[in-house]
Amino acid sequence: MATYRGNIVLVEDDIGLNQALSRLLLAAGFQVTSFDSAASTLASNASQQADCLVIDVHLPDMTGYELKRRLDESGDVRPTIIITAHDDATSRRQAQNAGAAAFLAKPFAGRTLVDEVTRLIDHD
Repeated sequence: MATYRGNIVLVEDDIGLNQALSRLLLAAGFQVTSFDSAASTLASNASQQADCLVIDVHLPDMTGYELKRRLDESGDVRPTIIITAHDDATSRRQAQNAGAAAFLAKPFAGRTLVDEVTRLIDHD
């Protein structure tokens, strides 16, 4: 069993990907709380205890960029990784403008996500 490395909030509406990323992060030693929508994330207090957020751009109720802004406005300013299947200059700019610390385009290697989460937690 891996040593505890931090608390991650994952927001991904694709159930299969949500489960796969959760298992990956758990296996790497992180505690993971996952959500499938922005509303369920905002309704919980999980982000208040998070060391890092991993947020998909395309959620059913608002964009990941908007979710990041709303969490920041509420005082939940956490290092955030934006994930999306749309790797283009506009998406990268939107992630940067929303205050994301990292941007990963799907598909990405699991090791890349673990490395980015580790970097952000260790840096913070």
